[in-house]
Amino acid sequence: MTAQAAVATQPATTAEQSGDYVLKGGWYTLWVMLAATLFGFVDRQVLTLAATPLSLSLGLKDAELGMVQGLAFAIFTVLAVYPLAWAADRFDRRLVLGCCIATWSIGTTACGFARNFEELFGAAVLIAAGEAGLAPIMTSFVPELFKGRKRILANSLIYIFAYAGVSAGLALGGSAIGFLDARHASLPAWLQHYESWRLAFFLVALPAPILIVLLAFTAIGRKRSAVRSAAAQGSPNTFWQFLAAHKAATMSLFAGLGLYMLAFGGYLVWLPVAATRLFGTTPAQNGVAMGMAVAVGTLGGVASATFVMRRMIDRLGSMATVRFFRYAMTATIPVLAIFPFVTAAWQAFTLLGAMMLCGTAIGCAVPTLLQDMAPGPLRARMAAIWGIVSGLLGGSAPTLVGWVSTYLGTEPRMLTFAITLVAVPCWIGAIVCFWISERPFVGLLQHVSQEELAS
Repeated sequence: MTAQAAVATQPATTAEQSGDYVLKGGWYTLWVMLAATLFGFVDRQVLTLAATPLSLSLGLKDAELGMVQGLAFAIFTVLAVYPLAWAADRFDRRLVLGCCIATWSIGTTACGFARNFEELFGAAVLIAAGEAGLAPIMTSFVPELFKGRKRILANSLIYIFAYAGVSAGLALGGSAIGFLDARHASLPAWLQHYESWRLAFFLVALPAPILIVLLAFTAIGRKRSAVRSAAAQGSPNTFWQFLAAHKAATMSLFAGLGLYMLAFGGYLVWLPVAATRLFGTTPAQNGVAMGMAVAVGTLGGVASATFVMRRMIDRLGSMATVRFFRYAMTATIPVLAIFPFVTAAWQAFTLLGAMMLCGTAIGCAVPTLLQDMAPGPLRARMAAIWGIVSGLLGGSAPTLVGWVSTYLGTEPRMLTFAITLVAVPCWIGAIVCFWISERPFVGLLQHVSQEELAS
């Protein structure tokens, strides 16, 4: 959790002077918000795990399935996140988040009723738009309720839960599909009319009313302090001038991170489809196996990043983050290259675990890099740029893989080649971008350091 602690330490320093404490309702609010996060993960993962029976039932091509799982989320998450953040700053956040939960739950239910590509795409758009409100609201309430080192603890719990939520979402989603498959014949007649994958969407949407009621008693609607950050008050031109002055460093770093997201984004979405086509695994088996791979890879990635980064920072300072990205990605190239040649499902999921180890190691260090890239008053906007880049490129990866797979043909193994053909060039391109960024990044670090000293 080194990266998260680095991010959280900066704003928590002032609060620590007045003690470490949690305002009334803080812990209840945090656990309800974590439950909402898990709820969102499960909804999205069911769409991934049900991809094979869903596409067969609706007659979807790989390109269309990729658009549903990638493009719908990429575009509409980016479009919705800023308006929702604006609303959360001006209105009761319980109302805003309640509307978000209702929206993505309606989208989840609509997935179960979808009869064609257009209806499924529209349902995915609703899920994406609703879930886009979680991150800005989660970010904004923690500093108000958790003071001093308690804020660091709360942020660390959110960081851990975000990664654990992917694993739990896969496991719970797979279990829901498996449960419905096993008991479909014993369901009431009016439910047997629906295929198991449709019923899974209905099932995971059920907690929405309970969550909205629990949300009403949280403290996220508390009136916020009148104190505004320098980033919020600063002129927009200042930020863009800063980017222009350091375009060699910022463009190469964002290009490297964006290519990393584009390479990595296709695996989680398309791996269960590939496993089913090649080895006949069920959605339930995929969910359990992917959940384990994600959990083990995430824990290993966080542990390895913490261990290695501590030693690299002693030698390289802030430059260690970029150098670490380059080394970690270079070491993982063989994993990408052998993926199309797996001969058993366990081999594919083992490789996913290795990918998750590298991806998590890089991902948990990204906040540190973003903090280093800009002085305090500009850091929020720097992070926003990254959010847009990662959303667009990471979300577009499944669509790109789907297009390549459709071009290569219908032979089952072609999907694994499509994943690799998209990933490997992007992965190598990211390594090159990080290498190019190192020299200008030194100048950027010096400028940021001078700005911090001057302020």
